[in-house]
Amino acid sequence: MRRRGQVSSLGEVQLIQRISRRLRGNPSVLVGVGDDAAVLRETSKTHWLFASDMLVEKVHFRRDDLAPQWIGWKALACNISDIAAMGGVPRYAVIALGLTPATPVRVIDGLYAGLERCARRFGVAVVGGDTVRAPCLIIDVAILGTVQAVHLVLRSGAHVGDSIFVTGRLGGSLASGRHATFTPRLREAQWLVRHLPVQAMIDLSDGLAADLWQLARASQVTLQVCAEAIPRSRFATTLHQALMDGEDFELLFTVPSRAVRRVPKTIGRVPITEIGRVIRRGASVELKENDGQREVLIPAGFRHL
Repeated sequence: MRRRGQVSSLGEVQLIQRISRRLRGNPSVLVGVGDDAAVLRETSKTHWLFASDMLVEKVHFRRDDLAPQWIGWKALACNISDIAAMGGVPRYAVIALGLTPATPVRVIDGLYAGLERCARRFGVAVVGGDTVRAPCLIIDVAILGTVQAVHLVLRSGAHVGDSIFVTGRLGGSLASGRHATFTPRLREAQWLVRHLPVQAMIDLSDGLAADLWQLARASQVTLQVCAEAIPRSRFATTLHQALMDGEDFELLFTVPSRAVRRVPKTIGRVPITEIGRVIRRGASVELKENDGQREVLIPAGFRHL
């Protein structure tokens, strides 16, 4: 039961909106709260990207179910995914740890083994951090990346007439273990922004339905997706799982109709699937069923609060 006056009664989106109203930017902040990363002006041709993500034991992982190496990998990889979704390249990260005094040292060694492996693979330098006593294991990563101004992609750029695409296959991330072992779609995002006029993009961390709504709200457009077109992983036995399961960490993006023929079927081994279109102004998401009926898609997947 969610009581009025508690953060659970607001939900994540409303809480972020409430907080953002109190924040003040400055001329160097091109994009603040509301996208996968903040955009900070560096020069006229390049910008900094700044993001952070926190993993909390018993909320995002259980140590009985997930080896420390994969907790470390996931902590950095989900931040790299945010940078990728902006069209950028990750550069530097700092790591903050919350630890109980009884935390085994081997757990920390494992965490950093996973972090280091992820950092090496994607060219990230881990340059510092902090440690603090906490009631459970917490790992918080803040990341800096860079993006060429011409390649910067926001959630807010979708236009009526755009086609909607996703990378990979969706659903069943927990059952498959992919929620922790996923590969951030950095290479795929870089290919997309260098070869196509990508209008809007977001990484799929909260589930396809929820992140469609994030993009729709940011762009103030209605997205219509076709149920039969949504690519499902072999661990997603229902459409509901493909729509609502979180932590796929694939890319959701739009391109204008004139560029649809240039979108490849795959980038490397990663499939690219067209799932719908932007049909009109006004923030909403519609699901078109196989029989042609349409309904507003209500996300009912992972809640942060």
